[in-house]
Amino acid sequence: MMKRFAVLALALLPIGASAQGIPPRAVPAAGITVMGHGSTKVVVKTLQFVAMTRGNSDEPAVLSAMRAAGIVDPSIGPAGSAISNNQPTMLRGTIPNASREKLQHIATAAAEYVRAHPGSSIDNVNFFPRLDDCAAPEQAARTAAFADARRKGEALAALAGLSIDGVQSVNESGGCPVVSDSQQFGPGTQFDLGTMTATIVVYDTVTFGVAPAGNGARRHTL
Repeated sequence: MMKRFAVLALALLPIGASAQGIPPRAVPAAGITVMGHGSTKVVVKTLQFVAMTRGNSDEPAVLSAMRAAGIVDPSIGPAGSAISNNQPTMLRGTIPNASREKLQHIATAAAEYVRAHPGSSIDNVNFFPRLDDCAAPEQAARTAAFADARRKGEALAALAGLSIDGVQSVNESGGCPVVSDSQQFGPGTQFDLGTMTATIVVYDTVTFGVAPAGNGARRHTL
């Protein structure tokens, strides 16, 4: 009997020694990931635009017509470019104190110019809101997006019998438009020409840490 016990002890010894050499496996932190959405509207005071033109028209005449229509800092394409019969040329400009009435006035002036210069045309007109003070509405949209994410996270945690326990990570998209080449654009800005308002949109993807619910709530079945 004593001999069998000694043999059993020797057989188990390598297993115990080997187990001591294995580091404990890291357990990933549990969490709930949700996306929150927030937005806020801003009245647009200044517009920038880009249009394409063709035709046998001289550059000084085009720039003069744009200024007469109330367009500030008009330009034609990149430096050194000129209007060509064969290739479309880009027109750029800034419209301060923008309104529907002012845009209609500019459209009328453009139509009159085209009628006075047979063979010329203006098309593909795009407007971009210029938001000189975008930080405040962006922060309001961000606050709403994070609150929306927390609401969703708490709702999911409650279904699982858990509670939110801190924030593990946040990934954001949208927000103020990106300024590039005298234009403002970006996935976080929506512009309504009818109401002259821009909507700043923010998306926050938040991963919340979770813990067992402290109130002893029973786990709901999904």
